[in-house]
Amino acid sequence: MKKIFALLVILWLGSNHSFAQLADPVNGLVKWMTLEEAMKQNEKSPKPIILDFYTDWCGWCKHMMKTTYSEPDIAQYINNYFYPVKFNAEGKDTITYLGKVYKPTSNEPKAPHEFAIFMLNGNLSYPSTFFLNGFEPKTNSILLSMMAPGYLKKEQIEPMLVFTVENAFRNSNYDDFSVNFEKAFRDTLLDAQLKKLDWQTPQDAFKAVPEKKLKSIVFIQTNWCNSCKVMQRTSFINEDVFSYADSTYRFIDFNAEMKDPVMFQGKEFINAGQPQMPFHQLAMALCKNNLILPSIALLDEDNNLMDAIPFYIPPAILKKILFFYGEDIYKTKSWAEFMQGTK
Repeated sequence: MKKIFALLVILWLGSNHSFAQLADPVNGLVKWMTLEEAMKQNEKSPKPIILDFYTDWCGWCKHMMKTTYSEPDIAQYINNYFYPVKFNAEGKDTITYLGKVYKPTSNEPKAPHEFAIFMLNGNLSYPSTFFLNGFEPKTNSILLSMMAPGYLKKEQIEPMLVFTVENAFRNSNYDDFSVNFEKAFRDTLLDAQLKKLDWQTPQDAFKAVPEKKLKSIVFIQTNWCNSCKVMQRTSFINEDVFSYADSTYRFIDFNAEMKDPVMFQGKEFINAGQPQMPFHQLAMALCKNNLILPSIALLDEDNNLMDAIPFYIPPAILKKILFFYGEDIYKTKSWAEFMQGTK
């Protein structure tokens, strides 16, 4: 997944990017493909799949093509980071999905396709949109298969796209993520709350021995990572998280693309700025050379790495992680044992 994160750019909310071509009233600006094409491409180069179920008579399906899928920034994001599939839920083609064959139920014009019945669990409502990610070859399954029924306007589909592309589903359910996404990008009152967080730069945090020995949360992010912004602007200022973390940890904000050298544990780390490796050496080291955005690196009082945890983390999980390492429980129990004890 590292290559995907290295290519991501920010989803500019409310931006006015434009395409040279005009939107197609039937397809919008999205470059749709068949399911077979998407699955074949996914085997060669893994990407999430967005799957649009429509019918020829569905007015809201057509409206979504003319509006949401004709928004230049939405269409560009989908074209860059997804394999987009339009599937006629009453089509007559035979298809194969995850090794199973699906056929039309009859030759009647409005007869539902077996694949639509299977994916929609018999609730044949159109449009319906699926967000698929995390194909597991060993089990022939997909980790994320999230359905959104009905017409989706731009503001509704934005968090779904980010949740899927940036693998936020690995640590969070969608309902929690979408609430925090709305806060992070659209709540103008957050700026005042964020001031209580005393974020240090890596240079300042590591250049001298602090007066008070604390553990450290190193938040590793970039300017273009959307789930990084959601986490930084919501998870860390959550009242339960902050009330514990503020007395136990230092907060260190580490932009993985920063160019300045950093002294850490007596060694200088730099960012060579190479196209194939745009990230800072120290960010890579703190992530055990497997940088995924966002990540948190947790350091003990002597700046020794306790653990590195990737992907977006919602407040409730973050609080447990910080307590697990902050109270040194990790020295005597596994994470699974600790979580079992908290239920």
